[in-house]
Amino acid sequence: MEERPGNQEIDNPDVTNKKSFEPSSALAYLDPQYWNNRFFNEEHYEWFKDYSHFRHLIQAHIKPNSSVLELGCGNSQLCEELYKDGITEITCIDLSSVAVEKMQKRLLSKGYKEIKVLEADMLDLPFSNECFDVVVEKGTMDVLFVDGGDPWNPQPATVTKVMAMLEGVHRVLKADGLLISISFGQPHFRRPLFTAPEFNWSMEWCTFGDGFHYFFYILKKVSPFSICIFALKTCEAFGLVYFSDTST
Repeated sequence: MEERPGNQEIDNPDVTNKKSFEPSSALAYLDPQYWNNRFFNEEHYEWFKDYSHFRHLIQAHIKPNSSVLELGCGNSQLCEELYKDGITEITCIDLSSVAVEKMQKRLLSKGYKEIKVLEADMLDLPFSNECFDVVVEKGTMDVLFVDGGDPWNPQPATVTKVMAMLEGVHRVLKADGLLISISFGQPHFRRPLFTAPEFNWSMEWCTFGDGFHYFFYILKKVSPFSICIFALKTCEAFGLVYFSDTST
């Protein structure tokens, strides 16, 4: 059975505020007011472990000169950790105005003036086409599944929201750009969505964590040139490439 956000929240050692903000029901994660109240009272929380646990995976896939969009930044320190590692062109978005205001103040107080923080909906991204090299989300997409029902056959409304998110991400990614998705969701549940025919990206994944494993997905938006090269190599492998000599 697929894990849901909140199942392990109170056991997360990365909480810096001792007060627990776990809701009585996971459905509260779909309520914007829950997040506003939580962010108003909570200074910092890291979903699915802090950066140190998956830093090696980030460094293997994100170049320092990459333009990065973080979806659902909340009160995480992920953007700060990326900045410390030399990834300075960062835009963070969150649906919560409280989270955005507090994040803006926190980053300014620490001198991270280059990091942009905007109030925006990940289901309707307010960015132009092909403007980011990398999109990162850590647990944000998982929230969309809290009322999804059977993970093998999610509710149509859930699939619609997830596809809207993925379509937006695919649109704003540059050719050969990456979506990095850090999730509870196992590959057999995520693959049908990630590999839908609407998208021309490749999919790979690995895990991190001790005992309980989290999934680190890397989806690469394949450029038209890369598709042509792949098709050519496939044809060559099966002896299907023909050459025409038009000389006389």
